[in-house]
Amino acid sequence: IATLNGGDVAAFVNGYLPVVLLLTIILILPHIFYGVALHYEDRKEASDVQKSIIGRYFYYQLANIFITVTAGSILESLGEILEHPSNILAILGKSLPNVVGYFATFIMTKILAGLPTTLLRFGALARMVFIKTCFRDKYLTQAERDEAHYPRRYAQLWYGWEYPNLLLVIVICFVYSCISPIILPVGAAFFLGAWLIYKNQILIVFNPSYESGGTMFPMACHRTLIGLVCGQLTLIGYSIMRAGFYQALVMFPLPLITVKMMDVFKTLYEIPGMCVS
Repeated sequence: IATLNGGDVAAFVNGYLPVVLLLTIILILPHIFYGVALHYEDRKEASDVQKSIIGRYFYYQLANIFITVTAGSILESLGEILEHPSNILAILGKSLPNVVGYFATFIMTKILAGLPTTLLRFGALARMVFIKTCFRDKYLTQAERDEAHYPRRYAQLWYGWEYPNLLLVIVICFVYSCISPIILPVGAAFFLGAWLIYKNQILIVFNPSYESGGTMFPMACHRTLIGLVCGQLTLIGYSIMRAGFYQALVMFPLPLITVKMMDVFKTLYEIPGMCVS
């Protein structure tokens, strides 16, 4: 593979195979978390199950981001670090921007494959094609026809699936914008496409079978601010790696202010919102 077609195949595999594997894991994990919440934790409410999935899924993705950047940078510069261990911060500071290409490719894959998949809804489409192909329409009852064309199972907005995927992109942009700002236009393109597609799906397609009482929105805002704190800590750490000690000292209050504002938002909006009838 390394020499096939002048090395282009190896470059393609090395560039896209890790992204495809990560996307596959991201697709499988919510089903595992759903089973844990429903059968192990024995949660009864549908909204409670979705909140459990959001929490676990988000923190897995957050850990994956930092493990990827740390492990990738260390492995890439391992030889240089072993030769000059005293310069480890400077070496990591130079190698960190190289990891951004992986996440830029990841977000572009979500733009070109993930968002169209959300729009097409392959599950509902495959089910409708199967029923219309294998069964004659005149032998179906009206209820069976309605279920074939408008299946309620595939018309649900699964918060535990959708929220963490959107939060993942915004956390990637927060964390890597200080290392390589090229990630920001890619993230903006993703959210532009997501806004258009999810607006259409929510207004026209999705038909929720339960109400969560608005409890998902404060959870999403809280985790967005957690991502912002991670981005600020990354900026401080990266400044130290690049010998910007005074800049890091000036930015030190930023995470503390953000954490304080999380408490303020909870006091002013989340707690009173739970009492609204």
